[in-house]
Amino acid sequence: MKKTIIIAASVLALASCAKVETIKQPTAGGRAINFGVYLPKTADTKAGTAGTITVDGTNGVDPDVIYTSLKAVGFGVFCTYSNGGNYDASIGPNFMYNQDVTYGTSSWEYAPVKYWPNETIDDHNGGIAPADADKLSFFAYAPFVGDTANKNEFIGSTTEGITGYTASTATTDPKIDYKVSTDPSKAVDLLWAVSGGLAYTDVHNTNVSVSAGYPLINLTKPSTSTVIPFMFKHATSRLAFKIQGAFDQVPAGGTQFGPTTVTVEQVRILDLAVNTAGTLNLNNTVANQPNWEGKTGTTTTLIVNGDKLNSTILDDGDGVQTEEGVTNVEKNLFADNKTFFTLIPNAVDDGDPLTDDDVATNVTVEITYYVTTPDGALHDQYSRIQNVIKKTISFPTGFYAGKSYTIKIILGLTSVKLEADVEDWAVGTIENVDLPQNK
Repeated sequence: MKKTIIIAASVLALASCAKVETIKQPTAGGRAINFGVYLPKTADTKAGTAGTITVDGTNGVDPDVIYTSLKAVGFGVFCTYSNGGNYDASIGPNFMYNQDVTYGTSSWEYAPVKYWPNETIDDHNGGIAPADADKLSFFAYAPFVGDTANKNEFIGSTTEGITGYTASTATTDPKIDYKVSTDPSKAVDLLWAVSGGLAYTDVHNTNVSVSAGYPLINLTKPSTSTVIPFMFKHATSRLAFKIQGAFDQVPAGGTQFGPTTVTVEQVRILDLAVNTAGTLNLNNTVANQPNWEGKTGTTTTLIVNGDKLNSTILDDGDGVQTEEGVTNVEKNLFADNKTFFTLIPNAVDDGDPLTDDDVATNVTVEITYYVTTPDGALHDQYSRIQNVIKKTISFPTGFYAGKSYTIKIILGLTSVKLEADVEDWAVGTIENVDLPQNK
């Protein structure tokens, strides 16, 4: 779902089909673990790499998003093997640790290939209880980031995006460390995997199922045709910005006259009440809700200027402007015309407005822009006026995970109108002067 906020003001308004890909099965004996990937309609993301993600880079539903293929960036898998029992976080990732799953020529691949444990309820004399069968529990995130030189703990960028994940020796659920980027071109939209409603019959005809929206845990050996699909969900919120002029009218649009150019120097989002860092536990306990832990920081300031701005509206400095500037047509505020900020959610959408955990969030937007008009009669050959406008708006529900929000900035410009009227001569008194006086 995409939400747009447009707040009118006299000068400034702040306004799939599912696709499953399977992993190639090895020719060796045994039963290999087969992964699948499923992204629901509108799933798009950016995580650890620039570009938003669908399975194959197509079927994007938002024209203002660059869709990058999950096949190009892959995903990471953590897996715990339970020897005769259910998932226990204290066991740690003893079967797969940040396993890089990539797309080859025609299928998903990983190495070394792992096989399902064979100890099931019929593999003992007299049988064993289903609860005592060997099980695998899978957790995944996307896109993949990794450090092959140090498998104990990955530390990537120390300032933004995915900054680390739990060590291979950890005795906890697998977790991803994350920090909000203040540069939209480096924003990281983190995904985590859940079940889409998995149900299958294992090799001994035992029904296995995982409720939709929960991690894929306690799975026993399936038949050879069964694929274990990951459904990736957004763990962050998305905040985009648009800009448009309102020329001689209140709503955006209108007729733009003459050579005047409206250009933007910077936009600041001041003291935004969201956490700046946190840890995503991949074992979510509420269906379809990211399990954020250890959130820190209470506010952040986001600044868009220089090469972060859309080049067609970027102010060139003193002088007649060479860019088109803000027009009566809506434009993306950001440089590549496609990026956005990603935020740690500060509210929870459980699907019921009566029970949603909403957090009304104020957003203060400040824009510095110039109105420049060429004028050969002036000493500098142009007029140039700086405007600094600030306005606070509110998102009543706060920011939900997996939701896109848009602030649309509408710059209201009223032309200076001149009219002329010549007053008629008034009739005064008439005095006669006879020089000389006739008689």
